[in-house]
Amino acid sequence: MGSPDQRSARVEIGRLEVEPHAYRARLGGRALQLSPSQLELLGFLVINRGRVVSRSELARAGGLLEGRSVDVALSALRRALGDGVVRNVRSRGWILEPGTFED
Repeated sequence: MGSPDQRSARVEIGRLEVEPHAYRARLGGRALQLSPSQLELLGFLVINRGRVVSRSELARAGGLLEGRSVDVALSALRRALGDGVVRNVRSRGWILEPGTFED
């Protein structure tokens, strides 16, 4: 998901809290039930929020994910986070919209 410093850092964006090193994420105080790959993707999207990231970047961030398994993991992640949080940019990739979790 990035450098060792990025993987170990706790990240808070408004109501979203991600602890990549502990494989934990909370939204509004509620624990998100995500797989390790989904947590890796979430951490990568958080670090790169506001920037479109490609399927190949997400596959590398998700560890062993390949091809369409990235889409499956993203679909589950999008369901967990709610509508409109992770948006598809046609033919380019996905973006975690900045300001999404702000109160």
